[in-house]
Amino acid sequence: MNDILDVFLIRFLFVFIICGLIVLYKYTHFLLYPSSKNQLIKRFYPSRNPAETILIFSRIFGIGLIFSNFKIFLNNGFFYAAFDFILTSTITFSLYLLSLYILESIALSEFEYTDEITQKNNIPYAMISASYSIGIPIIFRAFLTHSVSENFHSIIYIIFMWCFTIVLLGFAVKSYSFVSKLSLNYLLSQKSYALGFSYFGFFLAWIIIISSALNQPIVDIKDYGISLILRIILSLLIMPIFKGIIPYIFQIQDDLEINTTVGKLQLPSYGVGIYEGVMFITSAFMTTLVTSNIVFPSF
Repeated sequence: MNDILDVFLIRFLFVFIICGLIVLYKYTHFLLYPSSKNQLIKRFYPSRNPAETILIFSRIFGIGLIFSNFKIFLNNGFFYAAFDFILTSTITFSLYLLSLYILESIALSEFEYTDEITQKNNIPYAMISASYSIGIPIIFRAFLTHSVSENFHSIIYIIFMWCFTIVLLGFAVKSYSFVSKLSLNYLLSQKSYALGFSYFGFFLAWIIIISSALNQPIVDIKDYGISLILRIILSLLIMPIFKGIIPYIFQIQDDLEINTTVGKLQLPSYGVGIYEGVMFITSAFMTTLVTSNIVFPSF
């Protein structure tokens, strides 16, 4: 009976903590975007600014996604489980916000949040930011799954994996200009939907590869780090093969046309962005089938 009561109380504690994190995000939002501080006291009308709608709800969804596979250990009683949950939630949430700040500072340093979202209603900007909001929690789920040690979450493991992957993601977002034919800064300033779809697929492809590499038990941190690097290097070698073979098999003709018209680049159609985005995701998924999902039971 006590176990059932503990589970019941933990579930209600879970509700209040998640709601508290959402409220906390609202009031820490201006730390990420200082120029948006005045927006906190204003009413928000979704019909007038769909870009902000995408951004806000992607963050809320991301917060939920982080804890969608959370393990709560009642072996040592309710208070021990509650303490582990609250401590882990607080640290993970803080690292989530810090990750958003770092990646957006790297990729979107030429753009101001208030200008692009509040004033210009730049939906591709919101799509790029939403890719971070949704992609980063997928990695955090791997942190929480494999950071368990003796029926509690090891903060050391979580911080170690976060430091490792934030460096990888930093390099990842800088690699977009090398793997895509689309110009990030120019097309984002022009509010090109092609860029939004392409970048969303590009970043989620990296998330698929990194989260797949993280998905292994931690026995020794040194061995884990080496295995993680080797899996990612192997993925980077295999992914271009799928990215080249799939268009060849289906005779897909890349019809991106960027012409000079009155001194400006002609904006590509959103179909080009969709093609790039789904190609990134598909190639990454097929790559992880080889690098992570093949099991050798007798090896």
